Amino acid sequence: MQRAIWIITFFIIIAIGYYWMVVDDSRTKQMVELADSDAELSGDVNSTVEIYDRLEKKWIGTSKHVQTLQKETHAHYAVYEVQMDSIDIVFEEIKFSIEQLEEIFTRKLDRVKDDVRNLEDSFESYKRSTKRDLREIKQNISTIRDDINTLNTTVFPPVEDDEKKK
Repeated sequence: MQRAIWIITFFIIIAIGYYWMVVDDSRTKQMVELADSDAELSGDVNSTVEIYDRLEKKWIGTSKHVQTLQKETHAHYAVYEVQMDSIDIVFEEIKFSIEQLEEIFTRKLDRVKDDVRNLEDSFESYKRSTKRDLREIKQNISTIRDDINTLNTTVFPPVEDDEKKK
């Protein structure tokens, strides 16, 4: 039995030696490989985290920039609205001025039309009176001619009549 215990102990020692030399060595190599892989993966994770952090910072910067642009846009809209209100007021004033000018212009045109009508009436009246005067002058000229002819015949008798009288 002692021999069996020694054989079993011998096999156990050989198993422990085998385990320590072969299995533990492969396990140690595997652990070293895992440590290297972990370092690699840790570096990948760190670079991924670093890229993610940069991307997050970039998004934060972009969102701040967008927020600034939104504020500027809202400020521009407010200024634009105020300007549009003032422009609307100016347009209303211009429209009112144009309406007033149109009304004044219409009144002046009506006055000019009345003046032209009055002038036409006066012109027609002068024209009639001028025609009447012209007819009278022609009639007077005709009468004066007749009178001159009569006087001429009386004062300067025709030559034939003078010979007959002699």
